[in-house]
Amino acid sequence: MMETLGGLGGYGITSIIVIFIAFMLFAKFAKKIIGNIIMGGVLFWLLNTLGITHMNWDTMNGIIVALFGTLGTLILAILDILK
Repeated sequence: MMETLGGLGGYGITSIIVIFIAFMLFAKFAKKIIGNIIMGGVLFWLLNTLGITHMNWDTMNGIIVALFGTLGTLILAILDILK
């Protein structure tokens, strides 16, 4: 069975455990980022659509929304209102 893993299985059970842990951590991180993008993006769209703010979607706003979700969107909206 170890031969079918190719280079990944060269170190035995330790490499399989490390690969499994790395995959689980990546999956947890990806799930959080995708959730932030969806929730923050919907709030961003609603604030623009309802006319509360008129924020432009650019790369920096996208990064802030992806990392901080709805909190990041609210901070962006407050900063836009204060301009």
